[in-house]
Amino acid sequence: MALQFIDQSPSGIGISDRRLIRSHVMRGKNAGKQRQSTKKQKSIAELKSFLSTSGSGHVMLRQVLWGDLCLTSFPQELDSESTAVLHRWFFDISDALFPPQFCTKFDIIKSIWVNYILADEAYFHSTLAISASYVDFRRRRSTISSKTLHHITQAYALVNMKLSGPFSVSDSAIAAVVSLAIYQQVHRQLTTGLVHLHGLHRMIQLRGGITRLMQENRALALKPLRLDVELAMQMGTPTLFCGNEVPVQPILCDPDVSSGPFSKAASWMPLIMLNLLSFSRLLNEVETRQKLKLNPLDYTETLLFLLYRLVEISRLGQPSTKRGGLYGNVTNLTMLAFMTTLLPEYTRDGSSGTLLSDRLGSAIQDLCVIESESLGCNPPLLLWVLLMSGISVLNPQHYHWLLPLIADTCERLKLNNWAVIQQQLGQFPWIFALHEAPGHRLWEETRLRSRTISWETSARDS
Repeated sequence: MALQFIDQSPSGIGISDRRLIRSHVMRGKNAGKQRQSTKKQKSIAELKSFLSTSGSGHVMLRQVLWGDLCLTSFPQELDSESTAVLHRWFFDISDALFPPQFCTKFDIIKSIWVNYILADEAYFHSTLAISASYVDFRRRRSTISSKTLHHITQAYALVNMKLSGPFSVSDSAIAAVVSLAIYQQVHRQLTTGLVHLHGLHRMIQLRGGITRLMQENRALALKPLRLDVELAMQMGTPTLFCGNEVPVQPILCDPDVSSGPFSKAASWMPLIMLNLLSFSRLLNEVETRQKLKLNPLDYTETLLFLLYRLVEISRLGQPSTKRGGLYGNVTNLTMLAFMTTLLPEYTRDGSSGTLLSDRLGSAIQDLCVIESESLGCNPPLLLWVLLMSGISVLNPQHYHWLLPLIADTCERLKLNNWAVIQQQLGQFPWIFALHEAPGHRLWEETRLRSRTISWETSARDS
């Protein structure tokens, strides 16, 4: 900026002169700085809103300081809007994956993922494509925006170059393919995502297997495992990795079923349900600050261990069986539905659990038909099945029989208020921080519907 002298008038410095001086001073202070636009702030708000409403309800968004990433140098120059969205994405998705209620703070700035985005152009572009997709969703775009399309096209080209080079099974190559598979999940292109997963499986086998990758880069190894089990839930396909390769954290050691809160349940609960009960009670204690919060990676490993076992016994891709007695199939599917409340929702319409909801809805209807002709009913278990299903994967607007079944089961158990219902549910896997509010809403819907039916019946009789 060229120097310009300001001539002082004989009468001294006036108001207009002072305004001009301040203007010149601020030009110098703001030189080279970018001004934040309202468009950028809107994009951040849209992304923040989507992540807080489309997930399982346990995201606690925290304030993010702009200085966290503003001094970094990205592989490609970004406009202010993309920088802001990417910045917000990193922190919000980490809170979705590692809920602050249960986990210690995950330092995303020091994580391998920020390092990949700064050092690897392929991962950089694929991550931008994912974060831009969420903004597209919030703006209700029916097609992929040009910005999203640009980044995913760049990502594919760079990943292909990487896979044909000497570092085709490096950590950064695995991370880049993982991000492509996540992008396909976001857009419900599950078949393409499964192709990427098969490629990941082959890459990891060439590295010595998932167990070795866990030893070398634990945070990276958990990503393909999570993709594997989530795609199996969404498509009904077998998992590619073996569930036995997922380590069992000490917090999930076999519970002592002969004492404490497990003594009443031990007579009939399968071990996997006892594990879920143990984990849910641990999270309840953590949330009420009775115990220290969990390490984020330990928390993730625990989820994966449970998911692999449940996917294996639920057999979503196979015809239903009567294994495990009258409630066996329904219980297994409900436990899987329970686990979905701990998983972030990737899609714009919440459709990632369609297969599970169809199977669970049919299983509950079959159970109720058989139960009405059987003496082996278990009303407390049925109540947990119905309420957990209704707050996870079954929408009462689509499954019109759900609310009447809840009302009928509560009547059989002589439960007429939410406090006593919660006590009943406490003997099953139930996480108060996640399930109390939606469960209470479902119960209020049930009561409202019962009153409406009673009023309509009285009106007809009169």
